[in-house]
Amino acid sequence: MQSWTMPLEIKTGRAVAGMEHRAQTMLYTLLMAERYGTEVPSGLLYYTRNDEVVRVPAVRNELRALLVARNEMAGYMMRRMRQQSGAGKLEAKHEAEDMSEVESFLPPTIDDTWQCGKCYALNTCMLYRKAVENVVDTVSPIADIYALKTSHLTNAQSEFFKKWEALIALEEQDLVRFKKELWTMGAQEREKRGRCFSDMVLDVSYRPGSDASQSTLKADGKIHRFTYRFVKNMHTTAASLLNGHMSCGDAITVSVEPNLLAMARGFIVDLTPEGVVVGVDHEVNLDAIRVLTSGRRAIHDHSVVFRIDKDELFGGMGRIRDNLAQLFYVNGDTRRLQLVVDLVPPRFEDCEMTVPSTKLTSMSQLNSNQRHAVTKVLSAQDYALILGMPGTGKTTVIAAIIQKLVDIGKTVLLASYTHSAVDTILLKLKDVADFGILRLGNLDKIHPDVHRFTLARKRPATTIEQLEHQVMTPPVVATTCLSIDQCAIALHERAVSMSHYSGGFPMRIPMQ
Repeated sequence: MQSWTMPLEIKTGRAVAGMEHRAQTMLYTLLMAERYGTEVPSGLLYYTRNDEVVRVPAVRNELRALLVARNEMAGYMMRRMRQQSGAGKLEAKHEAEDMSEVESFLPPTIDDTWQCGKCYALNTCMLYRKAVENVVDTVSPIADIYALKTSHLTNAQSEFFKKWEALIALEEQDLVRFKKELWTMGAQEREKRGRCFSDMVLDVSYRPGSDASQSTLKADGKIHRFTYRFVKNMHTTAASLLNGHMSCGDAITVSVEPNLLAMARGFIVDLTPEGVVVGVDHEVNLDAIRVLTSGRRAIHDHSVVFRIDKDELFGGMGRIRDNLAQLFYVNGDTRRLQLVVDLVPPRFEDCEMTVPSTKLTSMSQLNSNQRHAVTKVLSAQDYALILGMPGTGKTTVIAAIIQKLVDIGKTVLLASYTHSAVDTILLKLKDVADFGILRLGNLDKIHPDVHRFTLARKRPATTIEQLEHQVMTPPVVATTCLSIDQCAIALHERAVSMSHYSGGFPMRIPMQ
């Protein structure tokens, strides 16, 4: 009797083993074979609707075709970066609007009416075809579909999307420039550049919270589920871990030398010259690692050596692009398209919003300009911008606005690009607010004084009703823009949005 390591893919949708399901499973066999150094002859598909398990063999010719398609797609994805690789940053920014004119970075459309009509990416594909590639199509098989999805866009709107999509790509390139080093550079070489801790071993004697300085350290959320401490291998010349470019709060990737890369991801939660404490999403079990890597001769049973790399998190760029594109879809947010792109002036109510006299405590400490700003914001039907030099009290005004909105029965969404900006507002509210506040986000990134507003500091919910009560009851929900799609946000669709940006209002994270 033989035993094999196989990927198991669970499908909860349609109960048909389509080509895309087979292709996905076959690619998983390649990934598992490469990661664990063992033969993976097939994979399994489990369809929950009809309780059926389908075995998908890893057929050589089919795998070859998949890799050819993968390489072709990867070639298109790399075109934009190659176009910019020889240009300076400033020059690249000036050329941002003309990037697509050099060489198309998207594969050509297949121009099939049936396949395009069923495609999940139809809206996005047609938008890029119109705004970025500027295609004029009246004769192809998908000409009618193309017109249906893009005829509502003006030239100015298309140019707006093209410009900001290109600028997002520039920022993405900056974020990802060190990403490939994990795969192309050895740990010692990367450590010399300050972006890696090499020759690290697990401190098995470490217990989270045993150090007084880490008494508040607690695993929380889907990223920080486990806490570990790593120290330098005793056979390595020990240098201070503080000499590099890694610090508390940085995103990291934990790998096993030499071949088990990115086995866990997380954040640095404490850093000393001798060791580093990390919160990661996967368990680091030495016995399990030895079993998983038994097919690789380079890993010896008596020693497991780790490398901890600074990670370049850029997964949020997809969300940014999606939020931007949502404005331009045929059934998209027409009103925000007019406000943001066409620059239609925002609307304000003529009459001032009245609040009962018993609810005016938040206004008593404001000067006349601040009170005028609060009144103007409360009368806004679309949006209002609060501008002011540093130290003029913008944060105080925003805190007062939140209190007044809650007083009149509104739900408030407080968002900013950074955790610190969100927490600055909450620190103004924590001692004066007589209402509930829900703070979403990674606990390691949130200011300790506002931890009490997070779900992690509440009594764990044991029923759906209790969880719904914890999420839905607070009238103020605070989070960063990159976490804007969390489930709790969807439950607060009627929230008044308060965005806090110090030093300006950059259009970096379009919020849907």
